[in-house]
Amino acid sequence: MIHFISKRLKHSLVLLFLASLVCFTLVVSAPGNVAVLIAELRGAVAVPGYVEQVAEEIGLNKPLLMRYVDWLGDAVRGDFGISYRTGQEVSADLPKRMFVTGTLIAGSAVIATLLSLALGLLGALWPYKLPDRVSRGLALLGASTPTFFVGALLIYGFSVTFQLFPSFGFNGPQSWVLPWLSAVALPAAVLSRVVRVGLEEAMASPYVLTAKSKGLGRITILFREALPNITPVFINALGTQVGLMTATAIIVEPLFAWQGVGDYFLAGVRFRDFMVVQACLLIFLTFFIVVNLIVDLAVLMTDPRIRRQWS
Repeated sequence: MIHFISKRLKHSLVLLFLASLVCFTLVVSAPGNVAVLIAELRGAVAVPGYVEQVAEEIGLNKPLLMRYVDWLGDAVRGDFGISYRTGQEVSADLPKRMFVTGTLIAGSAVIATLLSLALGLLGALWPYKLPDRVSRGLALLGASTPTFFVGALLIYGFSVTFQLFPSFGFNGPQSWVLPWLSAVALPAAVLSRVVRVGLEEAMASPYVLTAKSKGLGRITILFREALPNITPVFINALGTQVGLMTATAIIVEPLFAWQGVGDYFLAGVRFRDFMVVQACLLIFLTFFIVVNLIVDLAVLMTDPRIRRQWS
């Protein structure tokens, strides 16, 4: 088991290095002259002399490899450079924005887990009957409805019509409800099908027949025999959905005026603020890699077959 953990840590470090390389390459290869953009944002006329001065100031005259090493070294220390648009340090804006995005992802993940388990178990308790059909229909609806459309419907229904929840701003738990529900539709739909299909396969296994022969009821078998056996599969699917919630944050945060990392990333793209774009991309990719590492370790702890394989 120690060998497995060591191997996964090494793979994660390699992926982090490749992620940093991708972030740097994507931004550096973007069309246009960054020095000219910065000169214009500073309100100066982009004359050749001043453009060269700006390029030298931010290190654009250095070789690419040296620029990458400098940027990576600063990023490891938490220094992501200066925003071209605001002139402030990017790292100064990130902690608060990361808390906002973390609140969105954590709350959505918890709700998606509970909702998917409820829908999946509802269908498994009464297979091919009305509850199962309802859960299938809700899953299909959630998986096929775009996130921004779900958010717009929630704003119209719960903010405009009934005025139950605020439609914008990060101002306490009441303002978190609609963003959470907007972000949870797709992952809950996908995970509910994972639970339903996994339970259906588990209920056809020989150990379930043995449990039935002992006189155990369907509810007992589902919770005591079938559900623990699909836990590794569910954890894998949950990890994938949590990782993909970074993309959901880019949609949900501007919709509800949340100043998180997703909103920061969009602002960086809009104004071609490459230091911000690099920082946000690196944070998103690092989060995805760390989540997958945690998922692999969780699957190792819940699946005895993998533990025996690596013991």
